[in-house]
Amino acid sequence: MHGFQDVVERHSELAQHVLVAWLEVSAECRAVTTLLHRTPIIDRFLDHLLKAGAIERNPITTLREACNIKQCMPVWPVLASRNPEKALAELRRPQPFGSVQAAVMSEHVTLMRNRGYKYTSQSARLLRFDHFLELNPALQDRPTEVMLEHWAAAKATRNHAAECETLRRILTKIFRHRDPSIRPRRPDPRP
Repeated sequence: MHGFQDVVERHSELAQHVLVAWLEVSAECRAVTTLLHRTPIIDRFLDHLLKAGAIERNPITTLREACNIKQCMPVWPVLASRNPEKALAELRRPQPFGSVQAAVMSEHVTLMRNRGYKYTSQSARLLRFDHFLELNPALQDRPTEVMLEHWAAAKATRNHAAECETLRRILTKIFRHRDPSIRPRRPDPRP
């Protein structure tokens, strides 16, 4: 804690570069594994300072939210790496329901949950498809069936083929709910 405080006092604001500087200074006298084992202490200290009003924002939480990850622990090894900016770019995850079909899918998940269903496995399938669409922006202007064909071709496993068939049924249900003139899709018995 004292070493962290010494590094922070040398800088004007508490930001990412201060955390990297502390990790570099601490790495001179400690093993990286020991250092990373002690980072939760700094996390709790920064959370305490935030609650006390001593700082405006916790830089680790800010980085975690920017990378769209749930925990702070993966951020520390990235900051301790040789090139933190590049490692942070690799750590970033796409926003949930941020693709072209996002509004339709998230609205359907919300509708089903409001009806009383847990709707966890279906929403996870929709989210995986959404991440695929975000990582493939060339598919944005294509019809949904073409998107699904590319999604099915992404992996050659039997489980993925079955998941694609389930996703097709879910999406047909979503679009049929919006437009009843769409014919129901016959399930493929052997995807």
